Amino acid sequence: MRSVWVFHLDTGACNGCEIELFDALTPYYDAERFGVKLVGSPRHAHAVLATGPLTRQSYHAAKEVIKAMPPKPRIIIAIGTCACSGGIFYNGYPIHRRPEDGRKGSEYPRRGGIDELVRDLRDEGEPVGPVMYIPGCPPRPEEILYGIALLLGLVEKRVRPEEHEAAGLEVGRPPIDERLRLTLRERLRHVIGHFDADRVLEDFMGLVSRAKDEEELHRLVEDYRSRKDERLGACMELIETEYLRWKRGGGERS
Repeated sequence: MRSVWVFHLDTGACNGCEIELFDALTPYYDAERFGVKLVGSPRHAHAVLATGPLTRQSYHAAKEVIKAMPPKPRIIIAIGTCACSGGIFYNGYPIHRRPEDGRKGSEYPRRGGIDELVRDLRDEGEPVGPVMYIPGCPPRPEEILYGIALLLGLVEKRVRPEEHEAAGLEVGRPPIDERLRLTLRERLRHVIGHFDADRVLEDFMGLVSRAKDEEELHRLVEDYRSRKDERLGACMELIETEYLRWKRGGGERS
């Protein structure tokens, strides 16, 4: 696919993602140079640009929008953290709750991501194409265009790792798997501001790179807590717990 017609679907956004999305569609960023065209009806769309958490009020309307799209390719592009995972509205009262195993109860969280709707559609036998996640609160126009370019296959690696090594350059690995780093950042942003969250996460990555084992990591975290204010220290302890739980669960890549 070298071009895509898109339809915007707002499932309960604060309009932060819409501002960035519409900016990406303006002549300044010129999304049409990549073949991206905004259409006024889902019946003409290859993909839907979903923004916002999946609320109870928007659930049925959003389902009808996707059903109105042509069966193929029927791509879902989740723009923003709320559409990806519910964001700060995760498990909130107005969020749609998907029954699990046929049961409805308060013990099941209201997740809020668009994938809740995608799973319901697939369970009903409705064809749904690939789902592209573009996180951010909100994502910048460049990030939105990059995500769509990846979807269209327009973005390729300039230098492959083997070519990098053949040139005598060492391919370094980050102290934390990128998937885990994003998870920890999202966890921090539930309890602290974006600026402090990034700073605490970078400090924690530095401690992980220095620590030889879990005991040394814990000592470094305790030392960090003693030198920082209580709020930042509590956040550091939080992501240490999340990191160790993920590591012990076999989440690290070999």
